Amino acid sequence: MNFDLTEDQSLLLSTCERWVRERCTIEARRAQVKADSGAAPATWRELVDLGLAAVVVPENNGGLGRPLIDAVLVAQTLGRGWLLEPFIDSAIAAPTIVASVTASNARDALLERIAGGGIVIPLRDARVVGGQVCAWAPHARYAEAVLLLLDGALCVVDANAISRRPYRQIDGCAAAELSFERAKSAVLAQGPEAKESWRAGVDAARIGRIAEGLGLAKTVLDLTADYLRTRKQFGQPIGRFQALAHRMADLLVLYEQAQSLMLAAAMKMDAHTLDAAQVLAHRALRTIAQQSIQLHGGIGMTAEYALSNYAKRMFAIELELGDADTALAQFAAAAARS
Repeated sequence: MNFDLTEDQSLLLSTCERWVRERCTIEARRAQVKADSGAAPATWRELVDLGLAAVVVPENNGGLGRPLIDAVLVAQTLGRGWLLEPFIDSAIAAPTIVASVTASNARDALLERIAGGGIVIPLRDARVVGGQVCAWAPHARYAEAVLLLLDGALCVVDANAISRRPYRQIDGCAAAELSFERAKSAVLAQGPEAKESWRAGVDAARIGRIAEGLGLAKTVLDLTADYLRTRKQFGQPIGRFQALAHRMADLLVLYEQAQSLMLAAAMKMDAHTLDAAQVLAHRALRTIAQQSIQLHGGIGMTAEYALSNYAKRMFAIELELGDADTALAQFAAAAARS
């Protein structure tokens, strides 16, 4: 499989890399979390101005019409800077869901809204309690609309019909618990079409989060390698000690394996490869985060040091991806059938 970047992809990613360098320092990210204004991050508008909200939106609806692999590569690049913006949910999952349903005025208007930077968030674990729909999601705190699959129907609800209980996740992301009257939801699709569209969005979000996590894992590895080169003991950098050098090499191999499988899954988007990519991503994110903290020693645990903040986001991505055992069981079942 060819993993070489096209010219368009190289230009897109160089723009993202420059934005991450200039706007995603650890100091800037900490300040963003502490500000806690309740509104969408100001940096989201910067990503919109770069065209990133419209990457996978069809050209007929004001988007760039790029393939999913381009959005996944962007997610990996943005992930290197502790992504606190709703790129995965609003720029990958939501347009994938909406673009998969039959064309209508409501569908086209929603896609144009997403392409223009409107934050549309798919909800998690929606349930009905006494006529009220209850759910939660990262970035739902400032969502302008939400999507959900309810009794076999794909529905959209505008923000003015929603009550919210905002909170911050452990990784700093602004999330919210939501509730609204079931009657306030508008149906975009029903039956098999709704379920297939929702599944397409869930899979797109899954590979996007894997890519984001691996982008952050690369930042953590670079931070750890730099520490091993500069921290001295017994008159020499501790990175020269064979045991530590071998552990670092194992982490780099694990990262490369996970990245290769992630790229294969993003290009093929079949359930078997995607499950395999998720299983290896769970192992890579947790192992790299834990081992990097240990290689740093006590400083790796402190809130003042960048690593602890990045590790929390890596653990949060693991939770957002779902159960690793389920993905492994699905992968094993598919392998047994083939």
